[in-house]
Amino acid sequence: MRILIVKPSSLGDIIHAMVVVSALKLQYPDYIIDWVVGDRFFDIVHQSKIASRVIIYERHGRLLSIFRLISEIRQETYDYVFDMQGLARSGLMTFFAKSSHKIGRKDSRECARLAYSKTVTYPGLVHAVDILKEFLSIIGGSTEISGLVKELENIHSPLLEKFLEIEIIPNRLVCVFSESQRPEKEWSFFMPMIQNFLEQTEQTAVVLLGNKAFINNDIKSPLFFDLREKTSLGDIAFLIKYAQLVIANDSGPLHISAALGRPTFGLFTTTDPSRFGPYPPNRNTNMALRLNNVESEVDMVVQTAIEMLENGIC
Repeated sequence: MRILIVKPSSLGDIIHAMVVVSALKLQYPDYIIDWVVGDRFFDIVHQSKIASRVIIYERHGRLLSIFRLISEIRQETYDYVFDMQGLARSGLMTFFAKSSHKIGRKDSRECARLAYSKTVTYPGLVHAVDILKEFLSIIGGSTEISGLVKELENIHSPLLEKFLEIEIIPNRLVCVFSESQRPEKEWSFFMPMIQNFLEQTEQTAVVLLGNKAFINNDIKSPLFFDLREKTSLGDIAFLIKYAQLVIANDSGPLHISAALGRPTFGLFTTTDPSRFGPYPPNRNTNMALRLNNVESEVDMVVQTAIEMLENGIC
């Protein structure tokens, strides 16, 4: 059986879809999976080898790139097309795919439902992964899933392998990701939290990851490494799999960490961790706090992180 996954963005949503596709492949190892993904996120889907064929959607491409995308989608005939995005652009891709079984989400928007032969249903407001795992029931699969993506273990980074060997061993590694796709989801006190954390721990290296190097860095410690703007998505995924703890906003790296089974500590400001927190929420290595984005929360965040390190969770 051949299945096309349509999930172009964003990073966190793609990781959620990978959780479901990994479970699908575990149940049906002979199934062939193709994936349409946005150009910004090609690296992580391609390197993981979760899909046999990765089709690139150029988000800012011109008309010619859209025709090229449709032509590439139509090179295969699929038993099923799963539109896990549920927006106009993914609905259009689904519409042009060659398949008699085009499945979408019941909460799809922008007229995407016009492309579907069937929609998946789910009860009420649930976690984002719990919505996507209902696609498994369409093909008779179990929706009892682990939340892990073993394929992410395939990602390697020769540059960061050397970094781990030289800078981290024999220290514990904590990865911090202080960004999110939407600024309102960002907790504002990562720098004082890191400084406080380093002062209270020993033999623990903290690596700050991301793209926004304009955030001030006045931390002076031989165990602090600022790798912002120096790492790709693949690099970040590689580094996370060696971390004893990952601390992050509601963001893609948070969900990469949970999908790798690493101890994951999510800091949430405007979004609901019961719907968007590290999955599954009942795993003892997953923790999420709802915060008010005030500096007085720094001590609480630091103490929780230290407890996660010291109490055997890691």
